[in-house]
Formats: sequence, C-alpha cells, structure tokens
Amino acid sequence: NYVVKKIINYLNENYDKKISLDQIGGNMYLSPVYISKIFKENTGDSPINYLIKIRLEKAKEMLEEDGNESIKQIAANVGYDDVYHFSKLFKKHYGISPLNYKRSIK
Repeated sequence: NYVVKKIINYLNENYDKKISLDQIGGNMYLSPVYISKIFKENTGDSPINYLIKIRLEKAKEMLEEDGNESIKQIAANVGYDDVYHFSKLFKKHYGISPLNYKRSIK
C-alpha cells in the first residue's frame, strides 16, 4: 500500500523527532484514525509501536558503536526526552537495560 510505504519512510527519516499521529495525518491529509487502521492492517503493528521499534533498533546500534555517548544522549538521539522512559522501553523490548547492554558488549 502506497500510504503505508510513505508512513514507514516518514518514520524512518524522522524517528529522532517528536512524531504524533496527528502530525503524520496532517502531512498526508488523512485522519489519524484512518492512518492507524490501514497501517495496522498492512504491517500488523500500530504506527507508534513501529516507531518505538525503529528507535530502539537505532539506540541498540548506537550502544554497539564504541562511542562515549551517555545513555541520556543516546535516548535524546533517538527521540526520547525522558531517559527513564527510554530505559524502560529498551528493557521491555530487549530484556536488558541499555546500560547493562552497553557493558555486555565491552
């Protein structure tokens, strides 16, 4: 579906910014409810869950790179202002906290 591809491209290009369904809908002249419905039908996931997966995957890559960035900085780089919220999501998704993940790589 063309609309879903556009949404996925938008999420991949803007994952580090604040994104809302209203914003996506405004960009595409579609209602947030309609966007959610067709996205879920085509991907099996909600746009927000899809965005979370992108952000966490990017964060994981950043943690794997041997940088000196703090967890707080990495959270900000992938679009999270709240490092606690980011850590909770990361742990829920990967079963390990970002800090412990970073330590396990070294």
